[in-house]
Amino acid sequence: MGCCSLCGGAMEMRFSVCDHLRPADGTLYRVEWCTPCGYGRVQGEFDSAAVSQFYPSNYLPHAEEVACGRAARWLDRLRVSLAWRLDRGASLEPGEIARTLSLTGSHPSLCDLGCGAGQFMKMFALAGYDVMGIEPDPQARQTASQFGPVLAGTAEALPDEVRGQQFSVVLLAHVLEHCMDPVAALSNVKQLLAPGGTAVIEVPNHASAGFRIHGPGWFLSDAPRHLHFFTRNSLDRTLEAAGLKVVRRIYRGYTRQMGPNWLGAERLIRERAGLPDPPCGPWELLARTVLASVDSKYDSIRVHAIHL
Repeated sequence: MGCCSLCGGAMEMRFSVCDHLRPADGTLYRVEWCTPCGYGRVQGEFDSAAVSQFYPSNYLPHAEEVACGRAARWLDRLRVSLAWRLDRGASLEPGEIARTLSLTGSHPSLCDLGCGAGQFMKMFALAGYDVMGIEPDPQARQTASQFGPVLAGTAEALPDEVRGQQFSVVLLAHVLEHCMDPVAALSNVKQLLAPGGTAVIEVPNHASAGFRIHGPGWFLSDAPRHLHFFTRNSLDRTLEAAGLKVVRRIYRGYTRQMGPNWLGAERLIRERAGLPDPPCGPWELLARTVLASVDSKYDSIRVHAIHL
């Protein structure tokens, strides 16, 4: 096993799994874990050419759920209803940003790194922001371009056109876990961030009970496209290494874990990857998490960060 890039300590084997989107490939991807940091990564060194092979032509950037579950039965509806009543998570919206922006006298602007099909560009444009997207996938770029200019590139390899520009808000929504070098990606975020601006980063929460129970079969594990596995502690430490300081933390994604679409997607992942059934079902997951801490309950963490 290798050494943790955050603390230098030894990492331990967490699990190995084949790619559920390319099961015929047969390659086993090993995820190693640093328990003190709460940080994991896919073992090995990958260049951009190797990483590009992980994404099939029908891969959907920013796809959060797939409709592969059975029709909701009354027990499903009951479970979802119970979870919803105790769900305090919050999806990203422009009003959330106003609490940490300290810009005065300037028109707000957003750079969405890994913008996918542009759903956040659209949302922020409607709220009065000047928006720009950066996205490696050409089909997604074409769709997102209806909401504003979209450039080819990644968080780690910014297009030349954007260098030297600064934005009120720089957004990475479920992007950092895909990066070969998260610190390099966040260093670019810092460069793009205007004084008084806010970086908004959301990643899967790998301290969650869902990940602990399902491991490689959890919907947001998705190795090897997800090269890095973050918890609250390891995300904070990664941001600090890039010169950014967390000033706000928000969780989201509880009720959806109890629904038939999410559960159906996990069944499909297990079938494709040859994984065993999880040790407990959705009702037990609900019982374990309904009064649990936010780190155990929600599937994603979002932070606001500013210059150190």
